[in-house]
Amino acid sequence: MFYLISYDISDDKRRIQVAEILKDFGTRVQYSVFECLLTEDQFLVLLRRLRSHIDPAADSLRCYRLCQGCVD
Repeated sequence: MFYLISYDISDDKRRIQVAEILKDFGTRVQYSVFECLLTEDQFLVLLRRLRSHIDPAADSLRCYRLCQGCVD
């Protein structure tokens, strides 16, 4: 599946960590937006890794799964 993942993180250290994780799974298309082509299992691994670096009270992480028709 194709995923569009974006984040808004004010803390520099956490923001860099999240970007480095996402670079392992996809392509940066804007400063805080990545496109990722992942299996369901890969997405779950990515989500687990990201959640360990996110502060839910201060940060925003958005993951959108796009259908093939939306990608083409």
